[in-house]
Amino acid sequence: MNRKQRRAAATAGTGGSSSAAGDDARHGEALFRQALQLHQSGRLADAEVLYRNVLALAPRHAGALNYLGVLHHQTGRSEAAAALIRQAIAADRDNAEPRYSLGLIHASLGQDADAITQTRRALKLDPDHVEARTNLGVLLLRQGQPREATEHLARALDLAPSPRAYENLAQALVEDGRADEAIDVVLRGLRDGGSGNLKSIFVMIAQAFDPAAAARHHGFRAALARALTEPWCRPRDLARLCCRILALQGESAPDQNADDDPLLAALLTTTPVVDLDLERQLTAARRALLDGAHADAAAPDDLLGFAIALARQCFINEYVFAISDDEARKVRALNDSITAKLAAGGAVAPMAIALSAAYGPLHALADSERLARRPDMAPIAALITQQIREPRTEREIRATIPALTPITDATSTAVRAQYEQNPYPRWSAPVADRPPLALDHYIRARFPAAPSRAIGERPIDLLVAGCGTGMHAIERVIQFRPRHTLAIDLSLSSLSYAARKSREAGLTAIEFAQADILALDALDRRFDLIDASGVLHHMRDPFEGWRALARLLRPGGLMSVALYSATARTAIRAAREVIAAKAYAPTPSGIRALRHDIAGRAPSDPLRAIVDFPDFYSMSDCRDLLMHVQEHQFSLPEIAAFLDAERFTLLGFETRAEARYRQRFPDDPAATDLANWARFEADNPATFAEMYQFWIQKRPGGD
Repeated sequence: MNRKQRRAAATAGTGGSSSAAGDDARHGEALFRQALQLHQSGRLADAEVLYRNVLALAPRHAGALNYLGVLHHQTGRSEAAAALIRQAIAADRDNAEPRYSLGLIHASLGQDADAITQTRRALKLDPDHVEARTNLGVLLLRQGQPREATEHLARALDLAPSPRAYENLAQALVEDGRADEAIDVVLRGLRDGGSGNLKSIFVMIAQAFDPAAAARHHGFRAALARALTEPWCRPRDLARLCCRILALQGESAPDQNADDDPLLAALLTTTPVVDLDLERQLTAARRALLDGAHADAAAPDDLLGFAIALARQCFINEYVFAISDDEARKVRALNDSITAKLAAGGAVAPMAIALSAAYGPLHALADSERLARRPDMAPIAALITQQIREPRTEREIRATIPALTPITDATSTAVRAQYEQNPYPRWSAPVADRPPLALDHYIRARFPAAPSRAIGERPIDLLVAGCGTGMHAIERVIQFRPRHTLAIDLSLSSLSYAARKSREAGLTAIEFAQADILALDALDRRFDLIDASGVLHHMRDPFEGWRALARLLRPGGLMSVALYSATARTAIRAAREVIAAKAYAPTPSGIRALRHDIAGRAPSDPLRAIVDFPDFYSMSDCRDLLMHVQEHQFSLPEIAAFLDAERFTLLGFETRAEARYRQRFPDDPAATDLANWARFEADNPATFAEMYQFWIQKRPGGD
């Protein structure tokens, strides 16, 4: 029971029994109070006995009838619950609580119209009933009436501010097309303590928010900076919006003080900049700093702060910015000077170190460990950690990672070599924490119309196949809290990065191991969930790898899969033809030359569209996007044939296009008809630009 119910019970629970006299009446009220206490503490069987004892003394006791009905509903006896609550209504027609309870039962049974009717009647009797206001708002939202829903949810928030009240109102405002007002509610809620869900709502709104409106909105920039650095999501999910806001306000000037602008500092230190104009300005700023003769002098704090943030950005994007021959010569001279001063124990200006770190990683300097030990490097401590200490930790971890299988397949060997050189993706911010979620609950909430079968309440066993640098694996562990997690990859460089990041997140129980999916038949383990996001399309035979993973699923097990769409990657294929014709090498200089070629093309050139891909803006991402040694692109008919042959049920896609799909194909409420999806994608080729991302479940007999 909630606070409102307890208050109603205390003030108006007796109904017809209030006219009873003497000891029986007093005894009945005492029993009722005890029953409420037992009910509140979860002792439902004991509470039921006392409610019945009250009704034996006073058969029309409205409070006992109502809460016995609530208890029946809680224990799966909804029809009996409704009958009891109707008796409570008849016993005390001026009491809002039984009508509120009856509305809850109707809502849980999917009888929204009846639920709305009863809840409206409760509010007529008690306009300040917070829970009734909230539930009516949620019901109206579910019925596609966001305007009235916001009125009730706003009133509920005024009556009793809480994280959930802020969340409900913000979601309703979004659905009513009032994103500006929703942001106001979210920011107010965050000032009042906030919640993880409220932060997620902010991210959802921000991703679709107009940059010009965001730039004008008071408090939005500060919240956006927090979202990047705490973080509330993957920082790269908000990177493009940040770049556009900075461009609109002219905040990307070379002498910008990153310390004074939390948004610029947050962007530079957490995720690659994904805007070509801003990249060019930062490249020019770096060159200006190098030419500015600050290396041997004490730089102003604002300039040093900007140089440090810029150096951290360059490390994150793996030095993808263009470098002229003149810059390369000056950097070599700078590094020689730093090395000589370190060897002699002389003073080294922090600005000199920051400039060096903006052109190459500090761990590549001779005597870099001596640099890390120097107390006068405190102003650049973040750089020392990022570019010396963390790579050292990864080297130490690398030697401890076990090999579960040999890697003998020629394609697997080539893919491993690529990711040893360029672990993918590189990410810097810690992973956003969130309340754990049962896998069954997630599937039901995300795909309510899908024909899924429950895994059960037991803790799950998770396999992350092709975990890369660990971001996705760590997110899955935080999301589902599995009993055991095995994360495998071909590349030791990737795995050591992933293991370091998992330690930083406090997730020391993830088991990282080197393995080839094609050789996993010998693995004597089975899993409830296998995550194969972005790995199968890099295999010699993706379907052979997919079948190998399927054999590791328990009956009824779930798989999360992400595959490249041939339809969505037309521009990528065109770029690869240019790469082949011009023989660009998959090296830092070759990748920079290729990016210069693409960025310099006319806006009308189809290849110029590549600059809109976020992966264009870091070295590893760009190589993965345009120069991968092995990539298979899929069609939906191919996927449909595999799922049918291997006895998998499609539960649904994770895509923002789902609402538009449902409008076009209302006869497919589960949104799982792949023939329909193929028609939808043909008309909307960018639908799956970020890959086909979907969930499937192993059918009976498919094990």
